Amino acid sequence: MIAVRIGGGEGELVGYAKNVVELVSPISFAPGQPARFEVAELSLEGRSLGSRKRDDGRFTVRFRLISLRREERERLESMASG
Repeated sequence: MIAVRIGGGEGELVGYAKNVVELVSPISFAPGQPARFEVAELSLEGRSLGSRKRDDGRFTVRFRLISLRREERERLESMASG
């Protein structure tokens, strides 16, 4: 599990592919809503593609990343691949 800080709480990275990151979040995000979050040492910014409530009360949220640098993309790819 890779820890994520988002919305004043803790979550986890589920996956990353083609400039879209999927996270587990303690709060939901409406489609198009901007958000900032931290994955490991990376500080990222994205716009929500939508949220889905999980059985544990948290939310699976997909974000389209904004202004992602090559180094950040490569780091996310390596984290997501395990």
